[in-house]
Amino acid sequence: MSEAYTKITAKKDVPLFVFGDHASRHIPEKYNNLGLSGDDLNRHIAWDIGTDEVVMGLCAEFGCAGQLAGVSRLMIDPNRGLTLGSLIPEVSDGTTIPGNANLSDTEWQNRVDKFYTPYHEAMGRALDVMGFGMAISIHSFTPQLVGKSPRELEIGLLFKDDEISAAKFTKSLKEVKPDWRIAYNEPYSAFDLNHTVDANVSTRGLPRLSIEVNQALIDSKAKALDVAAILAQALRPIIAQIKVAAA
Repeated sequence: MSEAYTKITAKKDVPLFVFGDHASRHIPEKYNNLGLSGDDLNRHIAWDIGTDEVVMGLCAEFGCAGQLAGVSRLMIDPNRGLTLGSLIPEVSDGTTIPGNANLSDTEWQNRVDKFYTPYHEAMGRALDVMGFGMAISIHSFTPQLVGKSPRELEIGLLFKDDEISAAKFTKSLKEVKPDWRIAYNEPYSAFDLNHTVDANVSTRGLPRLSIEVNQALIDSKAKALDVAAILAQALRPIIAQIKVAAA
């Protein structure tokens, strides 16, 4: 068992892999919560609220494989390139992260070696085992950042070079939840924040979706599992097409 990630084992032969880069708020004990209070560790700065349950819910719905990050993105963010300053953030949404200030080169490399690299290597292995299939990244966004305008959408779809999958999913989801507001490359853009997909999924030429869910929809286990069921309903016809293509 790795501290860098949690592996979700496939129960069926399904051309689908679901993962959550920011699905954990865990900080190893020796890091003393990075100097933060309990309240801060429950906030969105520490993790993408609800995504652990959505990922597990989707994996249960399809019987597919998946992966969850093992530590908080405040420790190290797997969805950032190694050269980005936000890889190990010193400030997040206006909150200073004391345990990340003036980090030594040795500690920086230790976090890369212990948490970041194993996460990506495990994902690569899992995708190779799956073969041709769809990879889905699940993130969530806070309804409003400090000092910013409210984000008035339920679902954001981030993409750079697989607009076909995004369009198919949008059409299917609209049939299931016609009242949900869906936006492309909102509240973030795949042209800015898409490292895990770029490094592991795009390079393998797999169909892919990066789904951002409003945290207000998934801020309890029951709500998150309800959303997982809704997303699964919209995904089923798309996965069925991929099964045919993979046959």
